[in-house]
Order: sequence, then C-alpha cells, then structure tokens
Amino acid sequence: MKKLILLYLFIFGSLTQAHTQDLKVSVSGNGPKIILIPGLASSGEVWDETVAQLSKNYECHVLTLPGFGTNPAVEMPSGFLPTMEKLIIDYITAQKEKVTLIGHSLGGFLSLRLSRSLPDRIQKVVIVDSFPFYSAAFNPAATEENMVGMASQMKQLMLSQSPEQYRAQQQASMPMMTINAEKLPIAVDWSMQSDRGTTAEAFYELMTTDFRDELAEVKTPMLVLGAWASGKNYGLTEESVKKSFSDQYRLAENVQIELAPTAHHFIMWDNPEWFMEKLSSFLR
Repeated sequence: MKKLILLYLFIFGSLTQAHTQDLKVSVSGNGPKIILIPGLASSGEVWDETVAQLSKNYECHVLTLPGFGTNPAVEMPSGFLPTMEKLIIDYITAQKEKVTLIGHSLGGFLSLRLSRSLPDRIQKVVIVDSFPFYSAAFNPAATEENMVGMASQMKQLMLSQSPEQYRAQQQASMPMMTINAEKLPIAVDWSMQSDRGTTAEAFYELMTTDFRDELAEVKTPMLVLGAWASGKNYGLTEESVKKSFSDQYRLAENVQIELAPTAHHFIMWDNPEWFMEKLSSFLR
C-alpha cells in the first residue's frame, strides 16, 4: 500500500506541474530554458509554431496568464501588472538557473519589467511588437496622468458590451493584428474565452504605465522585433515606426531593434521565417 501511495503522489505531482501558482505552463524540449509569455487575451498556444522549432535545442516553458484563454482568472488586489509579475518572478526563481524571456505584446511589457526585477536570473530578452509605453506609440504627448481618462473610458466600454457586441468588435479589429487568415478566428476565440474583467484591467494598466525611464536600469541583452505594415493605411512608414521604437528604447543599454517586412502585430504568425531567423540568431 505504501508503494501505491508513493506512486500516486509521484504521478499526481507530475501532472500538477502543468499549473504553477495560477500560471498555466506547458514544458517541452531540452537545453537552456526559455520562458514564452503571450500577449493580451492570448493563450500560450500562440507560441506553438515557435516552440516546435525552439524545442529542438531549448527547454521551452510556455505560459498562459490567469484570466486569458481558458486559464481561470485570479484575484488582483494589487492590480494586473504587479500580480502577473509576482507570479512569473516566483516561477523563474523556482527554475534555479538563468532563463531567456520571449514576450509578445503585453508579454513583452512584462518581460521588460522582469528584466529590471530579476537582472541576475534573466540571460536575454526578446520583445515581440511591444513598447515600454503603449500610449506614446500613438500619441507622443501621452503621459500616465493624461491617459487615465481615455483608458478608463475604453475599459468601461469593454466591460459594458454584450457578448455579441464584444465578439463583433474583436472580429472587426483582429485583421489589424494579423494577416494570417487561419489564425484570425483562433485569436477571436481566445478573446471571447478570456475573462473580460482581466482583459479590461490589463489594457487599462498598459495604457497608463510608462516604463521608459526604468529602461536605464535594464542591462540585459534585448532584441526588439517590431511591426509596421498594419499602419500603412494610417500614414505610418517603416522609417517612422522604427524611429518610434528607437525613441522609446533609447535608454536601454543593450538593445537591437528589427522591423518585420510585412507582418502585423502577431509577427510570429505573419512572417514566421523572418521571425525564426532573427530569433535563432539572437539566441545563438
């Protein structure tokens, strides 16, 4: 009976490793550890194609944040960003070795914060289409204070929409996010599966949090992969978007910025070969 109990504990313990402190985690591959963080209202499955390549040489830890996709929401008394940062800090600390972070959008913003919080535990960082201050990417005069009103209105709008209105809004906006027709409905479904309150709060905090000055404290080697093509119809050019990235990351000590040729926001879906080439070169 004792052997049966020990076997049960071993099997049950192995299964529960998939959920760590409200983070949903999928681990595959062998080698140096990479932690991949998805963006707003995205499942960790957004990294499936990336991990299929990386797991040949790396141990990939794919996170799905609480409240996103099918991962249940958690209480956030200190706010979304501090709560998620604490969860990921605990997970990184438990690895007991240095890790590389790859973060998309919101996941990229969290990766910037983690690079400052855990400078001795993070070896490299890859930021996929993310800024240290989102609002300034669209409004150069933005400050944390003057964005509160607009961010509050957008948060309330998200919370007040009916499920039908919310789905219609997601379907209308998602083509700005990706040109991959097969992935469009998947991204919409993730948005609908995600906890609306978590998504709205995360969006609000992103709009009202300026991390640009704190970049001066980040010494970790950083690759920033940006997208510009979705802004062509709004007067943006590759040069103007590159300048926006360069201005926002100017205080970072060790940063390399590359713009994808034709991708929209989900660069790993839209320009996968280019993405993997840049990623692999930086990781080597």
